[in-house]
Amino acid sequence: MKLLFVIGDISASGGTERVTTEIAATLDEAGHEVSILSLFGPAEPWFDMPEAVRVKSAGLEPAGGSLRRAAAISRCLKNESRESGAQAMVLVDSILFAFCVPWVWKSPIKTVCWEHFNLTTSHGTRMRDLARLAASRLSARVVVLTERDAIAWRKKYRISNRVQAIWNPIPRFPEAETIGLQQEGGPKIALAVGRLTTEKGFDVLLRAWQHLGDAQNGWVLRIVGGGEEKSALKALATELGIDESVVFVGQVRDMASEYRAASLYVMSSRWEGLPMTLLEAQHFGLPSVSTDCPTGPREVLSGGSGRLVHPEDPQALAEGLAALMMNPDERTEMARAAQENAERYRPEGIRREWEAILNELMISI
Repeated sequence: MKLLFVIGDISASGGTERVTTEIAATLDEAGHEVSILSLFGPAEPWFDMPEAVRVKSAGLEPAGGSLRRAAAISRCLKNESRESGAQAMVLVDSILFAFCVPWVWKSPIKTVCWEHFNLTTSHGTRMRDLARLAASRLSARVVVLTERDAIAWRKKYRISNRVQAIWNPIPRFPEAETIGLQQEGGPKIALAVGRLTTEKGFDVLLRAWQHLGDAQNGWVLRIVGGGEEKSALKALATELGIDESVVFVGQVRDMASEYRAASLYVMSSRWEGLPMTLLEAQHFGLPSVSTDCPTGPREVLSGGSGRLVHPEDPQALAEGLAALMMNPDERTEMARAAQENAERYRPEGIRREWEAILNELMISI
């Protein structure tokens, strides 16, 4: 099958780009012909991509009027779908429907909306709400990341037969050894990963770290990722007097080394879609403490592989961290549960769910 994925910027280093790369790779390995059109930014994926996957940049500017941008994107989709011979097209993120209505309306190609944010999140723009409405009416399928979000879509847009939840796969790292179980003699690291933006709640995490007080007891908090709030967060760490036990690492390509070196994982998000970093931490056997934000953490941390705490509550997060930091036996139990839990997110199983949807679309043509 010939497939075209359309994404905002494949050169970005976020979770959406990572999972798009992973799905494209596993579909390619299964014998499908996969192309990726990156609307903005260069055709240079941040994450490793098989050579057989064709990646092209439309070279569009992110800024510009909505009508002009919609016309430009529709032209690009028309040209690329013809050039790639695509039989099905996946729009990565519902917001793209705001600019693709002219093309999707007329196109004979079956279109899938792949939503990466939960339905309660609009990032402060009315356009995302309108784009979701368009996606609910024009797409052949809507793929969301959690069953909780699938229920919300079905209820709001009354499209029960066209919405399906498919989890993100765990990216393929070198096989995890007995991770999370081997750190007692070395440095004690609490790892947090994500873009330094409001939604990730790193300000809450820093305040929680301060609340730990003596419970820190030699632990170090490593924050991996870049973003517009980096300077403000570093200043906050200094203001709180915790800068000596907090390390801002920046962006890292070799994430496997970061996970292997850690003793636990912490996520402080205000909202998520399905948090990739939490899945990765499960793969590496890291016991986790996460906010119970919408959506994803509650579904990921099943089977005793982590603790959930109230969002935007530094004290609750500190208590969750302290409970694990001071209890190596509980960390060991959670580490084993995490690796067992991670089996649900293997790329091969997730790929088969995608193939089932795409095959249904081909039959219905």
